[in-house]
Amino acid sequence: MQLSDFENVVSSLAVITTILQFLSGALVCKQYVVNRTTAETSSLPFISGFICSCLWFLYGLVKHDNIIILVNIIGITLMISYTVVFYIYTFKKSTVLKQVVGAVAFVIFILCYAVTEDDKAVLFSTLGLMACSFTILTVAAPLSKLLYVLRVKSTECLPFPMILMSFFVSMLWFLYGTIKNDNFLWMTNLFGAALAFIQLSLFVIYPNKSQSPSSIKNLIA
Repeated sequence: MQLSDFENVVSSLAVITTILQFLSGALVCKQYVVNRTTAETSSLPFISGFICSCLWFLYGLVKHDNIIILVNIIGITLMISYTVVFYIYTFKKSTVLKQVVGAVAFVIFILCYAVTEDDKAVLFSTLGLMACSFTILTVAAPLSKLLYVLRVKSTECLPFPMILMSFFVSMLWFLYGTIKNDNFLWMTNLFGAALAFIQLSLFVIYPNKSQSPSSIKNLIA
């Protein structure tokens, strides 16, 4: 298989798995609709996803990478939709509204910067650094849960399917970034894959009561 063929396979799989990962939010929103409330959950995952998608979308535009552009157009659309559903069913509407206004203001600021920056090399580096940093901060959010898991010695609070999906998505984008020699892309997703792998390892060390260690090992083997 030639490198171009391998790149096409990796990019196609990265796009498909990322869209599937985005669509997992639909299951969460479905539960909000069924329960008629968001309870104590936060809208920050959707809003953070919106900001990340916007940053990577702009990065893709500057780099002229249609794969990155396509994925993040879908991401932006879905995150906006999820946030709207969250707003409808939450009892903390003022908090969500403040978060949305802050996110939109931030994106508009970055967009204005991107339009006015004449040095394309500086613009590329700045957008890449911002997208990389913000995504790493978002991906690192589950670290608080890791500390809880270590304390209670149980992984029942961790969503195994979503973490497994995150691992595959991060690995595919890591490969794509490596093929494209894109430091921002491969570094971000190497961190994401490493964090997901650590969480998957915890399922072997502290398996759910409903799952045996052997079944978990078979899933991640």
